[in-house]
Amino acid sequence: MTGRALAEAVADVYGDLRLDGVLTRLLRHTARLTGSTAGSVSLVDAAAGRYTKGAEHGAFCRLGDSFPLDEGATGRAFGCRRPVLIPEYSQLRAGHLSGTDPVRHSPVLAVPIWWRGDVIAVSVAFAPAETGRTDEVEALAQAAAAAIVLSARTPAVQRRKAGNSGFTVREADVLRLLRQGLTYRAIATRLALSPKTVEKHVGAILRKTGTSNRTAAVVTALDNGWIH
Repeated sequence: MTGRALAEAVADVYGDLRLDGVLTRLLRHTARLTGSTAGSVSLVDAAAGRYTKGAEHGAFCRLGDSFPLDEGATGRAFGCRRPVLIPEYSQLRAGHLSGTDPVRHSPVLAVPIWWRGDVIAVSVAFAPAETGRTDEVEALAQAAAAAIVLSARTPAVQRRKAGNSGFTVREADVLRLLRQGLTYRAIATRLALSPKTVEKHVGAILRKTGTSNRTAAVVTALDNGWIH
């Protein structure tokens, strides 16, 4: 990636300071740079010893779920405090990709994102075709640090006016069934979806409500009049 291309990528990342958009654009540019088939960005809460899957593409990474900081590629990069290239994802002690996902048997590049001396996020590229561009991937990821901080300072729930949740029709359907206490599998059966698709919708609901679990998401949606 040339200096100009990097500058254009960074400008695009900062084009809309909403957290899900920032992370999605960071993933898109990382994929272009590495030739990766899939990726994810996780937000780190070092004080709690956990990280949360904030965005993904090309693979089901249990979006919206939270994990201990010693798990997965994110945990490896956080622990090393530097970019790490893992020869094969399946070598990880604890990973969160489906056992049938083909990228489990491919390399994975995990890059920590720093802010004021702390790792605040980790960008992960699955099955990168270009494994020798770590410096450029790190430069791109680090350039996005301030955008992540700025977008995360204002919770998603505060960025929308009451009555305008930003949910898709399907997300709203899933949220109403979550309110009824249904499991992911029961919701999948009711809506004729796969459990993985329901999981993905729940991840989007958590991001849009600025919450970390399904109960809080339902309460937030009710308080703001987004569901009845």
